[in-house]
Amino acid sequence: MKRLIAASILAAMLCMTGCSAKNAQSSENSAESSVQNDTNTEKGLQIDASEEVDSAYIDTLKIYFTAIEQKDYEAFKKTMYPPYLEAFNAYLQAQGSTPEENFQSLCTRFDEDGYESWTLTNLQVSYYPEENVDLDDFFSAFIDAGIFDEKLAEDCKKNAEEIRDVQFSLQALYAGDEAPVTVVSGNEIMMVKTADGTYLFG
Repeated sequence: MKRLIAASILAAMLCMTGCSAKNAQSSENSAESSVQNDTNTEKGLQIDASEEVDSAYIDTLKIYFTAIEQKDYEAFKKTMYPPYLEAFNAYLQAQGSTPEENFQSLCTRFDEDGYESWTLTNLQVSYYPEENVDLDDFFSAFIDAGIFDEKLAEDCKKNAEEIRDVQFSLQALYAGDEAPVTVVSGNEIMMVKTADGTYLFG
């Protein structure tokens, strides 16, 4: 669980973990239990999701990563859980930064010297085992970081129909290369479903 907490805080600070993308190893084959989402018939990011993953989570993740690729801040904001987004933006401003600056930093996470551009090609999605997830620890991490307070954490849990820890791997194709490479492998991100929609925390 400590690994999840650390990853959650880093996600809150940077919105995604990950480092020099071209140094990552190429992706392993998808598990036999994974299925391709219907959005794979469209041009753009292809999704390989385990059968149990709710399509609402898949759709939100596709919008999220497409917004990063296209540097579309307005689309990106719509994937963020509104109470989290408001609290995180206040946190950024207190640190002397802005939401827009943070987003621009996120959009360059996969930039690599010698390559003019990249395209996200494949997203693999599954649920992290629920028995290994402690929501109290998750929210405590945000509280300890100064992003949430106790009331906001309780409100989030009360308003949620479901909160899931989603595990994902991501591939990108760099301009001039023949094959995509893995830029994120086995990372986790918390997602929430409410009566108003499905969103991400960070």
